[in-house]
Amino acid sequence: MNILFVTSNFPPMDGGIAAFDYNVCRELYARGHKIKVIANRSDLSEDFSLPMDEFEITRLNGRIRPSSVEAIYNILSTALKGKYDVIFYGHFGSTHWLSGPLAQRIFNIPYIILVHGSEFNAYFHRFGKIDNWASGIILKNAAQIIVNSRATRNLVEDHGYPLDKIHIVHPGANPEMFKADGTDNEICRKYKLEGRKVLLSISRLVAKKNHSGILHALPEVIKHVPDLIYLIVGQGPEEKNIRKTIDELGLQDYVTLAGYVGPQSVAPYYHACDILVMPSKTVDIDYESFGIVYAEANACGKPVIAGRSGGIEDAVIDGVTGSLLILIVLRKFPARLSVY
Repeated sequence: MNILFVTSNFPPMDGGIAAFDYNVCRELYARGHKIKVIANRSDLSEDFSLPMDEFEITRLNGRIRPSSVEAIYNILSTALKGKYDVIFYGHFGSTHWLSGPLAQRIFNIPYIILVHGSEFNAYFHRFGKIDNWASGIILKNAAQIIVNSRATRNLVEDHGYPLDKIHIVHPGANPEMFKADGTDNEICRKYKLEGRKVLLSISRLVAKKNHSGILHALPEVIKHVPDLIYLIVGQGPEEKNIRKTIDELGLQDYVTLAGYVGPQSVAPYYHACDILVMPSKTVDIDYESFGIVYAEANACGKPVIAGRSGGIEDAVIDGVTGSLLILIVLRKFPARLSVY
């Protein structure tokens, strides 16, 4: 089958969506399909070395969404020239993905959408009326929709898409990428982890990841595990608040921020830790629709501590691959989130 894969999130961009889309393309290619990718040129990281020679990639200048007309033209012209059997959108979009209904109507090419969760909510509820209108058309005319969890399936179904056309495909982790190779010893030396119990978080630093909840729980945990250290890997808008909380709680000797680490370099961090901890929560319409880091930690033989938000219960088997916690906000202390 000749497949045109279109996405705004693709390596070397970081994040779970980019990794998932990349692995979907690799798996389709491995099964004998011909793949051409149209992706963003923005947010490219120099720290990137994953193999990209299995399929052709065309990069659009700038962010795709603000350049909707250009993106639509490029997608339609590529679809026409390449005689594609299907267009596969790597996540739910808006006006730029109107190329799907147009390609279906003009060229009789069906399209499939991979929905990850929060981006679906954003286009329907957070953005403007044009986005809402376009999103309805795109959803209505999709041939099939693939989702990452039961929570996301329910979200799509609640917007009127038929359940029999929604398919759940859970993200996974390639065990070959997460084999221990001894480089975790370098991580231990670099961050002075030797002889300490290591908690690890790997994610973008955003509110839903709930780093604040972990930090507020640490003083009590340290009473019982005084040799504990919490290593935070990632970057994002919450970094300033995280640093402020560390200072307010006097946790400077127990928390280390490692900054951004590329997807091909995270395995040693998992192997250096004792437990991955990421008790994500729902913030407004943003939720943890699956959480690929849980699968990556398990691929390294590490247990996880997670919340029960969104689709996490599809990612973590409670009592087997990790522990699912209930998050309770203490009303007496509005700024404090305790984990039980």
